[in-house]
Amino acid sequence: MGSILRAWTAMAEKQPLLTIAVTNGTLGGIGDLLAQTIECHNSKKRFTWNPQRTLRFVAWGAMCAPIFHKWYQFLNRKLPLPATQKQVINKGFVAAVTQRVAADQCIYAPMGIAGFYVAMNFMEGRNWESAKARLREYYWPTLAANYAVWPIVQAINFGFVPPIYRVPFSSIVSIFWNSFISWANAQSSSAVDIPMETAHTHVEPHRHETIDVKA
Repeated sequence: MGSILRAWTAMAEKQPLLTIAVTNGTLGGIGDLLAQTIECHNSKKRFTWNPQRTLRFVAWGAMCAPIFHKWYQFLNRKLPLPATQKQVINKGFVAAVTQRVAADQCIYAPMGIAGFYVAMNFMEGRNWESAKARLREYYWPTLAANYAVWPIVQAINFGFVPPIYRVPFSSIVSIFWNSFISWANAQSSSAVDIPMETAHTHVEPHRHETIDVKA
């Protein structure tokens, strides 16, 4: 394990964005595989892998990783930890970490969750009406679940994890988080099935309505 970590660190120091993108994309795919496995187990059906769905999570993870990296760098610059007290838990340390977590959860998290549902919607070949329906149905429950998990995770991340490992740390936690949002997105996909909009058709989706379109 130590040799793997050293090899990853060496690659991250040479090619940080590429290394983080590959790592985050891989972990995103693992999270979706776990979600698909849980779904099949809960439904008592034989496991059938949906590779297109997993690839969408790989793509999303890889796309987001450079944004994570730049966001964390921004927080490091704008909200630095006390220079001489990084390992001391005192008022200055707690205040700095709290500010970072607050910024992350008030700015990045709401936009990231919205971006996830919109991106997945379009990667599935759906239109903007479907994206809006998906957001109406699942945005707020997902954001609430985020606030139950990520503030404490990010407090640990920002306070105690070295900067080079912060994206991988959050990515490892994201295996389980991605399992949840993959499951949530799959529920939204089955709940809102809307045909591609044409110049002559405008469909306003309804909650929990499935629309079948025949050629």
